[in-house]
Amino acid sequence: MDKDALRKEIMKKRDGLSSSDIALKSKIIADKLFLHTEYVEAQSILIYASMRSEVTTDDIIIDALGKGKNVFCPICTDKQNGIMEFVKIQSLSDLYEGYFGIREPRIDENSSIYSGEVQESTLCIVPGVAFDKKCNRIGYKGGYYDRYFERFPKLKKLALAFDEQIVDEISVSEYDVPVDAIITDSCVLDNN
Repeated sequence: MDKDALRKEIMKKRDGLSSSDIALKSKIIADKLFLHTEYVEAQSILIYASMRSEVTTDDIIIDALGKGKNVFCPICTDKQNGIMEFVKIQSLSDLYEGYFGIREPRIDENSSIYSGEVQESTLCIVPGVAFDKKCNRIGYKGGYYDRYFERFPKLKKLALAFDEQIVDEISVSEYDVPVDAIITDSCVLDNN
């Protein structure tokens, strides 16, 4: 199945989950994340603000801030070239509805933008539509994360996904960057 067809099929499955299923599964996934070594040891967390039927990240953001971690959320800075930056936030109230209805931070001359100097102690929590057991991913078709990982290749990359988003195999191109691990409601898949 090609990527577009697979993306459509998995989005339909994910969008078919009830809000109570999403809340319950998201809590199970978050609880596993909170015990994961990469999360526990990370000083900085790069994390998307969830929307629609994605694994909910609000409680994760609150937890990370409460533990004194530096928390950065993405904002698209160059739509034409698919470029994004991660901007430091202090609370969920620092997020506003932006591009495609995605909650994102504002960016101005006072913003603290993740610069990559401590990639080894930073965990990037990656969104996606579909994932396979080898930790390959299909995103939302913009290539933003793949380009970002080219800039910061040492970042630890972890995805959160519902079981419904896991498929047997994804055909990948030379530009696709796999994640290091995926946490689902029933398992943890590791790329090592």
